Amino acid sequence: SAIRSRLHSSMISIGQKYCSEITNLEKPVVSYIKKTYKEKTSQAIEYALEKHKARLDLVNDLKSIYKMKPESLEEVIRKAEEYYSYLKSLQSRFRISTTKRSWGSSLNPFASQIIHFSFSWSDAFVPSVRFVSHNVEHEKATILFVLASLHSVVACGVDRKEENGIKRALHEFQCAAGILEELEITKIGKISTIRSSDLNPKLVAMLKELMLAQAQECVFEACLNKKVKATLLSEIAMGVAEKFEKALEYANMHFPSQWLIKASSTYPWTLHLRHQTLCWKACSVYHQSRDFLDKSEWGSELAALGKAEHLLKTAKSLEKDLKSRGPFAARHKHPAIDSILRASEFLESKISKRRAKAIKENEAIYHERVVPLDKLPTVEAKMIAKCGAFVETPIDAKSPYAVLVPAKIQEEAERFKHEVKEKIKSKKEECDKQDDAIREKLQALHLPGALEARETDSGIPESLWDRIHKIQAKGGVQHIDGMLKQVLSSQDKAWEIYNATKGALDEEIKKDEELRGRFKGRWTRAPSKELTVEFNSQLSTCEGYLKKAAGADEKLSRKRKQEATNMSAILGSRETLESKVPKVAVGSTKQKSTPQEDALKADLDKLTKIIEARPKILELAAKKAEELDPETAILKDSQDKVDIKETKVKLMSAFDPYFSKLTKVEDLQNELLSGIEAKNDSWKKSVSDDPQMADRSAYFNTLNGGVTAHETLTSNLMQGIKFY
Repeated sequence: SAIRSRLHSSMISIGQKYCSEITNLEKPVVSYIKKTYKEKTSQAIEYALEKHKARLDLVNDLKSIYKMKPESLEEVIRKAEEYYSYLKSLQSRFRISTTKRSWGSSLNPFASQIIHFSFSWSDAFVPSVRFVSHNVEHEKATILFVLASLHSVVACGVDRKEENGIKRALHEFQCAAGILEELEITKIGKISTIRSSDLNPKLVAMLKELMLAQAQECVFEACLNKKVKATLLSEIAMGVAEKFEKALEYANMHFPSQWLIKASSTYPWTLHLRHQTLCWKACSVYHQSRDFLDKSEWGSELAALGKAEHLLKTAKSLEKDLKSRGPFAARHKHPAIDSILRASEFLESKISKRRAKAIKENEAIYHERVVPLDKLPTVEAKMIAKCGAFVETPIDAKSPYAVLVPAKIQEEAERFKHEVKEKIKSKKEECDKQDDAIREKLQALHLPGALEARETDSGIPESLWDRIHKIQAKGGVQHIDGMLKQVLSSQDKAWEIYNATKGALDEEIKKDEELRGRFKGRWTRAPSKELTVEFNSQLSTCEGYLKKAAGADEKLSRKRKQEATNMSAILGSRETLESKVPKVAVGSTKQKSTPQEDALKADLDKLTKIIEARPKILELAAKKAEELDPETAILKDSQDKVDIKETKVKLMSAFDPYFSKLTKVEDLQNELLSGIEAKNDSWKKSVSDDPQMADRSAYFNTLNGGVTAHETLTSNLMQGIKFY
């Protein structure tokens, strides 16, 4: 059997984060509760203290995780998941600042309306570096990182001598990879403030690939136990190598490479990844040679053994640095270093012995020509390990925070939020129609193509080319199609999650009814239909959002097809596009600008600014909607006997400045469009009438149409991606 020492080689876990400064999770919450709520506060205050102590326990446990057994680590994982759930419950109930409390805020009469936290953690790669955050989203991302680290520590601590141990390690590494994938794709993007260095998306991606590499290594170990064919072992080993190589690619990117240099005093990450990539490629090719041996292809076997030996020699050249990497060797002795070095020595011994024997046999018996390396078949990787499914920890629906606000007020607040969202969405649809009206009007007037046609004797004006070049630099049509594919894929995933959730709720009701029918009066729990009312209500809301989003996605797909000709018009290099510009007589374009032309250009510039201004106004309105706390406002007013309708009117008035700006912009747009038509007629009369110029103008309008189609679709698709 091949390379048995790999069965017991040590793997590396994700560096752990530590919290030395005590974060007071209780005081800000209790202060807020006392100032904001009048009823049912005692249990909530006790709950805040309980959760503060639970966080302290978690922080203390993290200091000794490397001394714990896997069973004890499971308890730490449970505590981390409960803390993550608590952070979500804080977000769902209270208004929490993302920044540090400013000086003098305690004197502010409105200071009680928002909670300020301060979280301090060490960096996972450079423990001497501390990072302080005031953002709960950052704290949630940190806890997910901690969870991924804990799963990796469990995986590394499992005894893999038996099949169950290998399965457990595989499961834990895949869990860690799944959490890191969620961090990389979703959670890090939600952090609106500065992030800690270890939460850099590329570093997180590097760790994800490392976890998958080690998970695939577990698959390789399991296959060795079962004595599978050499071909399959070769493919699985290449899968390990490719994942290590992918991790190395991320490690060599600009920021990760800089940060990992600082981290080398703790562990030589980059060297480890490079060494393992080469070793596993050598391992893969070695098993490929065994397959050739089984097939009696002696020349191919010798070529594969030679290639494996070369790969391993390259890996061995790194080992001196790996063992004596700066202060690392003096300060730390990681078991993984010695383990992977022993494994490479064992593999080297296997390869060199078999190669020496194969050479003798070939010279004495077979006399086959050694196959050139470029003729050796490439081993296709077979990936079996994959990211584990990340399951979001649910909020504790029975927490004392849930009853601080009466259900009726919670419903009214949710209804108000929905009304605001719908109003902003309606305004956006109006703005899109107005932008389309501008473009149609200008297209009918052959603007701005008619003006651009007279800017140069040949070629494309710089202002137009700059816009085309920016689109091409992003990938052009391929970029649009990639975004559209991402939106449609996200829609499918969203519906998949929706259907799975609805199915789980329906199954829960079905089982409850079955058990109620079987045990009758002995089945005393509340009916599932009553317990899941809130979940079904939220699910119904989600369904409504998804149906509207699906309709919008369908429109985008149609728009993409409709604009195919326009968008393809701006494909190609500048030379290619300029070669298609209709020729005119030399000197017929570069004429001195007239007052009519200047006035027309000024109005067109104003229209461009209007198109750019509308999304910014809507963005500010959406930000205001996020900042607004209708629940607290309705609660306070209800305690003062103010009618809920009055409160809602007062809350909605906060959006009047934004909506009135949109109205002013629309009035200005209509005024400009009326003036542009007259100024365009006046300008045409002031310039010479050249028939050839019409073709030139039409071509530039086609280019402008392609640019506009790209920009509009990009903007809409970005909103779709953000929504999902």
